[in-house]
Amino acid sequence: MDIRQVILSNIKGSSKEEIRSFIQDAVNEREEMALPGMGILFEAMWEKRDENQKDTLAGWIKESV
Repeated sequence: MDIRQVILSNIKGSSKEEIRSFIQDAVNEREEMALPGMGILFEAMWEKRDENQKDTLAGWIKESV
């Protein structure tokens, strides 16, 4: 299993609250080891968005950096 499969299988079946907690913990801890997992979650989300949603996400990122 590659890292993408591991991350996605670990999160699959989690509630929205559990996923939110995972993300918040990663942000709060600022652990670099969490970055690949966050990237994989972002990639999974990005791939399921339409062009308008991708534009919105890109705008939020632009405003945040």
